Amino acid sequence: MKPRTTFVSLCICLAVAVPSALAGAPMGPTLPVMEKGQWAFGIEYAYEKIDAEADGSCTESIVGGLSEKYHQEFMIDGMKTNMLFGRIEYALCRDWDVFVRLGASDADADIKASGPGVVLGGQGGKVGFDGSFGFGAGVGTRATLYRCGPWRVDGLAQVTWLDPDDSDFRITNPENPGEIAAGTAKLDYLQTQIGLTAVYRGDAWSVWAGPFLQIIDGDLDMNARFLFDGVTQGRIRCSGDVEEDSQFGLSLGANCEVNKNFLAWIEGQFTGDSWLVGIGGMIRPDQLFGEW
Repeated sequence: MKPRTTFVSLCICLAVAVPSALAGAPMGPTLPVMEKGQWAFGIEYAYEKIDAEADGSCTESIVGGLSEKYHQEFMIDGMKTNMLFGRIEYALCRDWDVFVRLGASDADADIKASGPGVVLGGQGGKVGFDGSFGFGAGVGTRATLYRCGPWRVDGLAQVTWLDPDDSDFRITNPENPGEIAAGTAKLDYLQTQIGLTAVYRGDAWSVWAGPFLQIIDGDLDMNARFLFDGVTQGRIRCSGDVEEDSQFGLSLGANCEVNKNFLAWIEGQFTGDSWLVGIGGMIRPDQLFGEW
């Protein structure tokens, strides 16, 4: 029997395609919203849907000493991600803020093997991936670069790191229930976003839109064993660098200063393969704590 069986392909599908579950992080308002020395505490939620492709390299070892190394392409259809972060912000000056965020995200997608040699019952096969919430953190800064009356040009740069919990999986070949693959996949990745926006600011509200650049890089490790009729026949090990080509997109949004201590916003991000919507709010507790 050829080592690269259907259930092995499914196993690799989970391990390799997970890295492409790389959602863009929420940006929040891309303009400074505080005076020098002010602090703010906030919370933000974002939902993203993305279609992506992935490839990777795996080594398959069969009991008896045989080994094979190969790479496979995959498609990730309709990846859905929820992100929730808390954030702390500080104004270095009137036109320059810095911020830190802590939180978590999950992922849910249909992952489909593509290319020659991967066939399920004569048709391309797919499996579901459902990753629970894992840790996330990030830092960023935003500044006003130019202003003219109510119009401004603002910039934002941020780095967000996500390290989900290990993903355990167990896959059964639908054509032969005695063929099973079971293992664990681990993923962590870093994403960088840099954006420019044109902003129109009213008395207590602002709207903005502009381009952004997104770069993603990370690491993947995966270990699994496959069994025939309950007997271990071999193992699969996958590892590699997770990379995604630089992508340009469009961000837009609006915020509203409900009062001098509370700001709320809504935002959107769009690239060729994904879209994201987000909401958030910040409290500037000067009245509660005085000047810090």
